Amino acid sequence: MENKRFILYLFGGTFVILFFVGLLSGFVFRGGQKGPEEAIAVIEVKGTIVGGESGSSLLGGMAVGSETMMQEIRAAAEDDSIKALLLHINSPGGSSAASEAVYMEILRFKEKTGKPVLATMEDVAASGGYYIALGADEIFANPATVTGSIGVIMQFTNYQELYEKYGLKVETIKSGKYKDIGSPTRDLTKEERELLQTMVNQIYGNFVDAVAEGRGLERERILELAQGQIYTGIQAQELGLIDQLGNFWDSVDYLAKRAGIKGEPELVYYTRPTLWKRIMGNLSKMILAALGKSVKISEISDLLWIEESLQTPGLNNLVIRY
Repeated sequence: MENKRFILYLFGGTFVILFFVGLLSGFVFRGGQKGPEEAIAVIEVKGTIVGGESGSSLLGGMAVGSETMMQEIRAAAEDDSIKALLLHINSPGGSSAASEAVYMEILRFKEKTGKPVLATMEDVAASGGYYIALGADEIFANPATVTGSIGVIMQFTNYQELYEKYGLKVETIKSGKYKDIGSPTRDLTKEERELLQTMVNQIYGNFVDAVAEGRGLERERILELAQGQIYTGIQAQELGLIDQLGNFWDSVDYLAKRAGIKGEPELVYYTRPTLWKRIMGNLSKMILAALGKSVKISEISDLLWIEESLQTPGLNNLVIRY
């Protein structure tokens, strides 16, 4: 009983402290306000790329939303104080559609403003993360950055044997033979597999075309490099997939010179996490730390993902991503 009270007091006190810390930090980070006359807009591409808005889950997972990033890019295009755009990438990839949407918005920014765009990579900038970087004029990476993974993957989970084990049976009534494609209750048919492979090949072709346009490489050469391989920053530079090696501040200094900014540039971030998101993000980390001794985070994540998959048969069970 005493242990339970201690835990309740601990989390209650922590929540109150985080609330006031978040409140105070809200006065420090005032995202959305214009900077001085000459500044660089930083677009954060951190986490799994998804459609919609950026956010984080209670389990601590980060997701960067295409809608959020596109709004930031458009805000930078309308801001006269912005002289250049910096894509700060730390992402393993994600939604194909979301990645392409952000890539196209970057191209629109360059066409509309004529201002330089630079991508800088942190730990990981692979697959969809690399796709977004291709919209930049030049790409920086750390020597140990993991990048590449040029390709497309589509997956679905089949729980047919699990259903049979527990005596579960799903009855399906559909208007056409493809309407429940990707259902977790059965195998794919030959026709369905061919249909999905055609989709994957088409989206893969878009990725290869983006690499060809962004990096100026022959298509045959790209196809050799685009079989899902990952590369270090050093390897990527040798292969022509990036331009220079350097960290975030090397990128800032280089971009400032390209944009003709004198002195140390001001960095403008158009969005910051809301007070509630900061509180919940920190609180989730503490909860997971407390549970870490008895429950693995991967186990919790897998259970929730399985539950969601069981509730969303058909197309919702399919994942198309870079």
